[in-house]
Amino acid sequence: MAEALLIQSLVVILASACAVGLVTWIGLPAAIGYLLAGIVIGPHGLQLLTASEETRFLAELGVLLLMFMIGIEFSLPEMIAARTAVFGAGTLQVSVTLFMVAGGAVLLGMNWPAAILLGGAVAMSSTAIALKQLTDQSEIDSRHGRLALAILLFQDLATLPFLTVVSLWQQGVEPNALAVLYELAVAAIAVGVALLVSRPMFRVALTWLGRTKSADLFLLSVLLLALGTAFVARLAGLSPPIGAFLAGMVIGESDLRHQVEEDIRPFRDVLMGLFFVTVGMEVDVSFIAAAPWAVLAWIMVFVPGKSLVTSLVAAVMRWPAQIGIRVAVILAHGGEFGLLLITQAMGTGIVPPDVGQPALVALVVTMGLAPVLIQWNGRIGLLIAGAGQRLTAAEEMAVRDQSRHLTDHVILCGCGRIGRLVAAVLEAARVPYIAIELDFVQLEGARQQGHNVAFGDASRRGILEAAGLARARLLVVTFDRHPQIERLLHHARQENPSAPSIVSAKDDRDVSALATAGGSVVFPENLAAGLALGYQALLFTHFSHEEAASLITAVRAKLNPELRGRVGL
Repeated sequence: MAEALLIQSLVVILASACAVGLVTWIGLPAAIGYLLAGIVIGPHGLQLLTASEETRFLAELGVLLLMFMIGIEFSLPEMIAARTAVFGAGTLQVSVTLFMVAGGAVLLGMNWPAAILLGGAVAMSSTAIALKQLTDQSEIDSRHGRLALAILLFQDLATLPFLTVVSLWQQGVEPNALAVLYELAVAAIAVGVALLVSRPMFRVALTWLGRTKSADLFLLSVLLLALGTAFVARLAGLSPPIGAFLAGMVIGESDLRHQVEEDIRPFRDVLMGLFFVTVGMEVDVSFIAAAPWAVLAWIMVFVPGKSLVTSLVAAVMRWPAQIGIRVAVILAHGGEFGLLLITQAMGTGIVPPDVGQPALVALVVTMGLAPVLIQWNGRIGLLIAGAGQRLTAAEEMAVRDQSRHLTDHVILCGCGRIGRLVAAVLEAARVPYIAIELDFVQLEGARQQGHNVAFGDASRRGILEAAGLARARLLVVTFDRHPQIERLLHHARQENPSAPSIVSAKDDRDVSALATAGGSVVFPENLAAGLALGYQALLFTHFSHEEAASLITAVRAKLNPELRGRVGL
């Protein structure tokens, strides 16, 4: 028995390592690798393994820890602050998608619990995939990025009622509207008790555990809290993931949430990987050949259908057309909770395999397509909106109006954490300038601080011309998107070759390329900070200002001898 379990474990680990390595090399998320591993080694692939009760149990632990982590990241104050996007757009997106898919399923002859679960599975997108891809693209703080994450947050929260339906069915109770409402009412009461009673108790206990300085005791106590709350929820007739979510909510309000996240994350990642492997074992890829039109129909539901619903929601919320379409593209795929709902629905017999398998295959395919769709959300938004030229013309006109009185001024490209400091210095010196910022959040922050900033993409020739590049004395670049910076410098050299340009690089690895592209002076952030700290250290060790400056200049020249005179402190 022990030897067989060891062999099974080795097969799962080896297949997962190979598959994750392959998809990572291609640029796809690790979840796709785990799913692929499960498909290959499962009963519908090479038949090396079947999903046993042991693996299913460990996979369920992964789901519990996932819900626990979501509860930790759940912030009621943040949700209230973004209530319009979270509760307004989120409610519309989930409910409209649910009713459209469920209504279609009922018309095709399915019973209403199966139809609702399928609608819920389609409504959910992958928070992990969207969050990672938006972060990699530096769009996490953009307007469309924040709106997409607000809807994703509501989707995670909306999973709880669907898990309640599955839990009732597993307990042998025929789900009906009254039973579901009763379970949700119990869950709401549990939330209230957790917030009013359990939170102070848990906070005191966790604070005491933190003071013990025992990492093992702290980790074991957190695991006991997460799994114990899930067990208590089960005894109360609730779905165990709801209990884990409530435990996470309690910890999320404490000062130890970050330590808990770091301790639990490795367990969650490993067990969630096993969850994806077990889901992959349930996927029967033969349905691609046996029912290709059914698989294609579900893909159409997940991608263009879901995009259409989200675009309609954006229109109702009166978001700009391009922003709405970008959000729709970001959400146009299936997610982890969709996998969970479909597999559990098939396991309990709610959804028959001939319906669930094509949906499951399509969901996996859309998760693989998600990074590509998210990467191209901007261009797809412009293409579908059909308003690219009108939007560009409007942006250029606004920038031109804001800069028409400026002459011999500075064009500040980017007004974020670095750009705002540059703007403050220019204002203190009474040097005329105009800042161009594409990030909506940074734009609002700069305007609140009173800076002269306009919305636009500074890497576009039209925006630079509208900002008065031909009559500017200096160009300062503070954002860190390398291809856009090179394009910007190319436009600047053509339009006004006499105007120097100062570029803030993320680190010294980009110095040579940016200097070659036309940067007059390049400021690597790591060198600027490190050498500035070194300069202050010399002053505190009784060097004069002149001696310290001379030494820093010498060190800077040694670090980049080929760029002498073109690298700023």
